[in-house]
Amino acid sequence: MPYSHLFKRDKILCSCNHITIGEAVDFIKEHNIKNVEQWMASDIQHVGNKCEACIEDGTENDGVTLAVILSQVKQGKLT
Repeated sequence: MPYSHLFKRDKILCSCNHITIGEAVDFIKEHNIKNVEQWMASDIQHVGNKCEACIEDGTENDGVTLAVILSQVKQGKLT
């Protein structure tokens, strides 16, 4: 996958809540998350509720956002 270095499981997705991409992928699959709003409303895994960098530009300004991760999971590209 191009840009696979951006999607390492141990990379931080949400720095404010210390959520890694791996934790996010597991959560999306386990809880059958369908959209970013559902994910953000979760009482189990809090994301995007503080600085909102993970919603807009990515924690490292790299474009790895909640929507990107959700899309990659839905497409079967992240397991």
